[in-house]
Amino acid sequence: MKLDSSSDVARDKGLLNRFWLVISNWMDGSLFFRALTWAMDFVKRLCGGSFIAGLFVADNAHHNHVMHHSVFARIVDKLLNGFPKPFKPPTEFPETLSALARGSWLMNTAANKLDTPIPSVASKSSAWHSVFAWLFFAAPVWGLALVTFTAPLLPTMHLAMLLVPILLFALLSRRFVVDHMMVFLLLFIVLNLISGVLSLVPHSSMPIAVLTSVFVATVFAISACCQSKDSVDIFFFLFLIGAACTGLVGVYQWFAGYALGIWLDQELFAGVGRIVSTFGNPNVYGTYLLLAIPLAAACIVYVKNPFYKLCALGITGLLTINLLLTLSRGCYLALALSAGIFVLIIEKRLIVAFIPALVGSLFVLPPTVVNRLLSIVNFQDTSTAFRLSIWQGSLRILQDFWMIGLGQGIDAYNRVYPYYAFAAIVSPHSHNLFIQVFVEMGVVGLLVFIGVLACFFRVMVNFLRNATEFRLKVVAAAMIAAVIGFLFQGIFDHVFYNYRVMLTFYVFIGLGIAFARIHHVKAVRLS
Repeated sequence: MKLDSSSDVARDKGLLNRFWLVISNWMDGSLFFRALTWAMDFVKRLCGGSFIAGLFVADNAHHNHVMHHSVFARIVDKLLNGFPKPFKPPTEFPETLSALARGSWLMNTAANKLDTPIPSVASKSSAWHSVFAWLFFAAPVWGLALVTFTAPLLPTMHLAMLLVPILLFALLSRRFVVDHMMVFLLLFIVLNLISGVLSLVPHSSMPIAVLTSVFVATVFAISACCQSKDSVDIFFFLFLIGAACTGLVGVYQWFAGYALGIWLDQELFAGVGRIVSTFGNPNVYGTYLLLAIPLAAACIVYVKNPFYKLCALGITGLLTINLLLTLSRGCYLALALSAGIFVLIIEKRLIVAFIPALVGSLFVLPPTVVNRLLSIVNFQDTSTAFRLSIWQGSLRILQDFWMIGLGQGIDAYNRVYPYYAFAAIVSPHSHNLFIQVFVEMGVVGLLVFIGVLACFFRVMVNFLRNATEFRLKVVAAAMIAAVIGFLFQGIFDHVFYNYRVMLTFYVFIGLGIAFARIHHVKAVRLS
């Protein structure tokens, strides 16, 4: 006797489909979703003809996104791509070395997946200069892979010293796509350097301006060096392995009682500790996790191997626990916002279940986490009052320095802030990303920074509109949600104060651009 006949399966499937149809019709006809749809249509009609909205709309006539109509873009394209690239992959290798390298499964697999294959043609007469040619050609992508893994682990200056030759080798070996993103990134770099020169404290601001420019340049370096699905997957893997290492450090700190009684108002949270992992500050670590957690969660769906799915699930759980242990209120809200944005992108009708689940989590989370979250509305908490006073003082600075800003860094900010501060409160920054960019680089710098963000969202949104595979949509939606959550946290803190977080953010942006371009080109070719 069969336990499940085909007719029983068909009947159950039909009942499930009818049930889902009833739920879908009810939600589509609800007042909430009708109001949401009306609001979105109104915004679309209102902003449809604006320049900023145009940044989010793809030019379907040019799938390569090259800006042929821009004189500035053509000049940039000539400077970056108009000269011969001296470093090219060789066609042959010395016989002994070729056999040795290709005989190693690890070396051969890694080289192929990172788009730097070892030449298969072996020749006794091949000069050893071909080995150096391969090393110079492979250096950018292998170096960027190393930086992606070590960004949360190595000191800032070590990462910068790695990136300078990497960017040079990338310039001499790769071709770059000159699009809106490239233009805004280059403008931001130029404004960074100009702001450093015109700073109130140029000897302090210039090194920071150069460091920031190097980190910003990783966006187009990654998008130029990652030319295949396998290479992007390797970068995703290394990004998450590095994040998992920070998670293990964070769990160790919790069990070891690290930082007990630090970073909290002791009148409200006596005897409570916050983990910092490798970042030295719980809010900074929480901000880093806002990028890592959504990507790890998306990889549960994205990867196909069951073992890798289990690894992604474990990393997601480990990093989420670490975020809870940071006790960062802004990061809690930012992660909830990221989850809500993800649900709205993937299936907006699930928001009906998401909101009760979010409220229900307050009854499941540890009391320390819940009390910390609810302290946001407690103005007796010194950290809340501290931020409000700093925002007021920073906004007063803009009355006099809105045009060109103060220049980058603590020294420039502290040179002026005491004259505008409320209640003699001292702070190294404004505790707000957008205010800080405004204060340091002026109104033009802020607008260009917003343009960079707009270009990223433009690429990812247009990829979502054209993607056909669900797992690809999940990754794109997760990356959009992660950046939105990161920027939301930027309302409550200067998230670029830690330069490793800044580097991680631009690495993340570069991976998103590379992911969207590669899979978009693949879809176009298949069609």
